[in-house]
Amino acid sequence: MEEDKYILEKLKLNLDRNFPVENDNHIDNDKEYSNNNFNNSNDESLVILETKRNIEKIKEYSKEINDADINPALEEMISILDNMVLYSKANKEGEKKLQKINEYHLPTAIKMLKYYIDFCNLPVKNTNIEKTSLEIEDAIIKLNEALKKMLLEMNENKLIDINSDIDVLKNMLEKDGLI
Repeated sequence: MEEDKYILEKLKLNLDRNFPVENDNHIDNDKEYSNNNFNNSNDESLVILETKRNIEKIKEYSKEINDADINPALEEMISILDNMVLYSKANKEGEKKLQKINEYHLPTAIKMLKYYIDFCNLPVKNTNIEKTSLEIEDAIIKLNEALKKMLLEMNENKLIDINSDIDVLKNMLEKDGLI
């Protein structure tokens, strides 16, 4: 609940900043604005907070599931998402991918996990329930593959940048006759 208050406060500050009301006393000058939480480099964006909340929900559900197939897939998903969050904290362009993931992929996965838990707790199961449970497992595994691909794409820009720097450095060293 504390995190919800924090998110609501950040939303309010964002609204105040982007849609100021005339004679608004919340932000008196640019200096005051620059000192508020938005420009704090240790402050996390709403996208990152939302991703962390989704990760916590997945962790919570994974504790309720005791299945040799889906538990490792959920651990992998959590690991991939944690890496995406780390990347996005350092590289703002990563937040765009996280936002897309938060808008559909993770809420759908969380909904499927809730149903999966419900199905597992049913005293009686039929072939439709078992089939749907297997489809949920398969969907989680496929989502992991997509998340891995997105994480690789996020890091691709870093590879391009560093390879350019390497080439420039080599060319400069050759030009200066140092190698």
